Amino acid sequence: MNHRSPRNHPGRRLPRGGAAGCLAGILLISGCAHPLSPSDPAAAAGGTATPAATLPPLPHEDSFAYFREYGRLQARTVWCQSRGEPVQRTPGAKPAYTGYEQVHAYAQRRAEQVHDDFFKGRFNRSRARLPENIEQWRSQPDIANPGPDLANFPNSAFTLPKGRAYVELSPFTYYSNSQDTPAQYNAEFLLRYGINDDVELRLFGNGVSWQGGQDSTWGFSPLAFDTKIQLWTEKPDYFLPAAGFEAYIQTQWLGSAAFNGGTQPSFTFNFDQSLPFDIDLEYNLGVTRVRDALGNDDWEFSFQWGLQRDLFNKDFAIFVHGFYNAMTLPRLPNAQNPTANQSEKLTQNAVGAGFLWTVNQRLAVYAQTSGGTNRHTPSILSMVGLALAF
Repeated sequence: MNHRSPRNHPGRRLPRGGAAGCLAGILLISGCAHPLSPSDPAAAAGGTATPAATLPPLPHEDSFAYFREYGRLQARTVWCQSRGEPVQRTPGAKPAYTGYEQVHAYAQRRAEQVHDDFFKGRFNRSRARLPENIEQWRSQPDIANPGPDLANFPNSAFTLPKGRAYVELSPFTYYSNSQDTPAQYNAEFLLRYGINDDVELRLFGNGVSWQGGQDSTWGFSPLAFDTKIQLWTEKPDYFLPAAGFEAYIQTQWLGSAAFNGGTQPSFTFNFDQSLPFDIDLEYNLGVTRVRDALGNDDWEFSFQWGLQRDLFNKDFAIFVHGFYNAMTLPRLPNAQNPTANQSEKLTQNAVGAGFLWTVNQRLAVYAQTSGGTNRHTPSILSMVGLALAF
């Protein structure tokens, strides 16, 4: 889709502000030394400027000829300013095109719209951090850049800008039973805050939880303290993905006995890469420590992946995703079977699909449904949630 074509040119700056500058870039078709009307014979001969009030009459001011005349005048003015030459104006004279206020207002609105669209979407997350764009990126909340992490299994490599915050909620999260785990309901949440442009503080929890089985119970899941560090942005010319490092520690704070799994750390490297056909690849590689049914703490390799593409426009995207052993955050109930052969590794794998709808700059809504691919994984993993930017 052509709205993403600039992603291969990360140094590109978009115009913002002066509509005259926009008009100049479009209408600068010939150079001159002075900002005079091209229809002025004295100016063409290098003579004294004719006052604007005495310019030859043109057709009705709303005609294309009037607009073209005004555009050339503006273009030559900007040209002279860029070369450091004086701009000659006749005191009290009015521009030849008196509808310039409407032209300026329209150009300003279009420039602002293009500038806002420039930062929207996952393909613009690296470009927003360029020195010429970073102030604009910081200046307003944007739920699409870098985007919510709870929407799918992997987490992005990108952090929030300094001083910005996200609140992500998945109040309807359901994991059906498997051979080794009963069904469980969670009300997941993730709080994120950018302490600077490259470091993000995060607080995660499964919230109010219900566990099924013979001894079904309600309770509260413990808190996990998390941090994410952005290492570098994407380098498309070298096929180098954006990279980040994330580490969390699962505590026992506020956790009910049925949902406590001990104090467990995790370390993950997060990657994001643009692929052909406007597809975004997100994948995580890491290690997570979990507690089994016998009380032993074991380190396990984990891998999460997601492929996402906009469907109708940059506000609605669909994705497919999956994981091996664990999600990036401690969301999934661990497989615990004390009667299983201890030499058997209770791996958990799932694959599914979902959507992400960016309602406006502050609100996004998402949902996904996945299925476990082995007997140790819940057969259904489903969630619906929303994310807010501040």
